[in-house]
Amino acid sequence: MYLNKDEILNSLTKDDIIRIVTYLGSGEPRHDSKGNLIFQTICHNQPDPSNSYKLYYYHEPQGRHNGRVFHCYSGCDDSFNIIELVMRANRMQGKTLTWYKALYWIGSFTGKLSILKGDSLKTQTKKINDFSWINRIKAVTSKGNEVTPFKELNEHILEIFYYAPHELWLNDNISLEALGRFEIGYYGLTNQITIPHRDMDNRLIGIRGRYIDEDDIERIGKYVPLQVNGEFLAHHLGNNLYGLNVVKDKVMRCKKIMLVEGEKSCMQAYTYFGEDSFVCAVCGSNITPEQVRIIIQDLKVSEVIVGFDKEYEDSESYDATIYYNKLVRTVAPLVPYVKVCLLLDKEDLLPYKGSPTDKGKDVLLRLLDNKIQITMKEVQEVLEDEQ
Repeated sequence: MYLNKDEILNSLTKDDIIRIVTYLGSGEPRHDSKGNLIFQTICHNQPDPSNSYKLYYYHEPQGRHNGRVFHCYSGCDDSFNIIELVMRANRMQGKTLTWYKALYWIGSFTGKLSILKGDSLKTQTKKINDFSWINRIKAVTSKGNEVTPFKELNEHILEIFYYAPHELWLNDNISLEALGRFEIGYYGLTNQITIPHRDMDNRLIGIRGRYIDEDDIERIGKYVPLQVNGEFLAHHLGNNLYGLNVVKDKVMRCKKIMLVEGEKSCMQAYTYFGEDSFVCAVCGSNITPEQVRIIIQDLKVSEVIVGFDKEYEDSESYDATIYYNKLVRTVAPLVPYVKVCLLLDKEDLLPYKGSPTDKGKDVLLRLLDNKIQITMKEVQEVLEDEQ
C-alpha cells in the first residue's frame, strides 16, 4: 500500500506526539516558557529515568525551527521530525525500522493511518504522468563508467522520492500493494521509477532507477543505478538476491526459491501470491557464485526453480535448444546440492523476451506445473555436446 505521508504527519496533534514519545521511553513532558514540549533524550539514549530533558518539540514554527520538528540540545545536536525520532529511539533499543515502517507504525499507533486510494490516487497518478512542469536535469552517464558501490545507504534517502504509483507498472500485472511492499517510488528530477534494493537483513544497499522517457532509455539504458546529488546509489547486483528481504520467511519455511531475472517479476509474483511468494531476482541472466552461496548456505533450500526470460520465439526452434543449453550451464553449480527445475515455455504462452510472470497468475501456474528437473545427467549431456 502507499502511505499518505503528508496527511499522516499533518494530522498529528501535540497529544499524539506525547503518546508516541512517552511510549518510546521518555517520561511525561515538561514545558518551556512558550509552551513547547520538552522530552527526555531517547533519541540517543536507551530509556532511563535519569536521561536529561533536552529534547524539544516545536509544534508551530518558531525562530530557526520549522513546525512539527524536534531538536536535541544534547548528544545529537540535531533537528529531525517524528519519523526520524521513531527510527532513532528504536535503534537505541536494538531494533531497526525503515523510514516506511516507521511512518506506518506512527499512523497505526495513533489511529491516523492514511492510504492513497480512490480519487486521491488518481490525482497523484495524473501528476506523475504530466511531466511538463518538471525542470528535469538529465543524468548523462556512460554504461562503461565504474561507480563505487555503497555498503549501506542512509534510510533518509527514501524521503526525497514521491510515493504514488506509476500507471506504467500498475497496468503490467503489478498491484498497488506490491508496489508499496517493495517501496517503489518516483524521482522527478530524472524522471525515473525508483527501486530500492535491500539485502536479506533488510539493510538498504542500493537504489536502481527505471527511466520512463524513450530517449533516456535509448541513450542510457532502461535500468541503471540512481544518481542523486552526483552520487550513484549502486551496489553489486550479483552479490544479492532482490526481494529476498520480502520473501525470506516464506523461502525459509517452504525450503524453495524461484529465481527470475528482473525486479518487476518479483512484484508480479507478489501480486499473485502475496506473502506466499518465494520469488527473488538475480538482476541479470546469470547466477553468480555469491548468489549460489546465499541459496545453499544461508537459505538452505531444497529446491530452486529458475524462470528466466524467454529467448526464443518458437519452442521447436534451434534458438530454443541454445536457450536450454545456456540455462543448464547456468544452473550447473546448483545441481549437485539441491533439486533444480527450469520453467520452459513449450506451449509458446509467452512472447519473446517475456518473463514467466508477465502474462498473469494462470500462465505462471501452468508453467510451474510443467517445470522440468535438471540433474547431473542433463548437465553432463550439455557439456559433452559442447566439446
